[in-house]
Parts: sequence; structure tokens; C-alpha cells
Amino acid sequence: MNLDDRTRTWQLIMTGNDLRRVTLDTQTDMARLLDLDPSISHLTLEIGDVSVHVARDWPSDQYEEAGRLIDRIAASGVSAIVVHDGNGKTPRRVTPGE
Repeated sequence: MNLDDRTRTWQLIMTGNDLRRVTLDTQTDMARLLDLDPSISHLTLEIGDVSVHVARDWPSDQYEEAGRLIDRIAASGVSAIVVHDGNGKTPRRVTPGE
């Protein structure tokens, strides 16, 4: 395990057929690529006649903690916090008490 693996808050998730054809070096490179460019939502590897889909996966407790932090920031005396999604979703505006 390298330093990036220990400090990363997400894990690499791969779905598809014949995952064993994706080498550990390739998995490491894809994780580093996703670390370097957060605008990449996912990757699709074409290996012969099969496809492997690759994305970031966060533990559900991180989403819950993120929600609590948004609520706490909204209640800290600001008028609102606007959360912008990197995937093009409409920004979410959270005000105290929501």
C-alpha cells in the first residue's frame, strides 16, 4: 500500500466481466488519475470484447458525515451554504434549520 492508498477517502470500484484482466499496476494508475482529476466521474476500459467500468466509491458513513458538516456550517451564522455538484447537478442551497 502506498501513501495515496492510506490517505484516500474513497476506494476504486470496478464492475464488469473479466476483472482479472485489469492489472494491479493499471488499478494503481487509475486511482492516481482519479486523484489528480476530480472532474472525471468514471472510466470505462475496453479490453477485447468486454468493458470494465471504474469509479470512485465512498463508504456511506462519509456521506452521512458530509451531510452533518453541511448542516453545521449552515447553522454557524452564515445565511446559506450552496453545495455545487461536480457532475452538473443543480446546486443545492442549505439555510439554517433545513
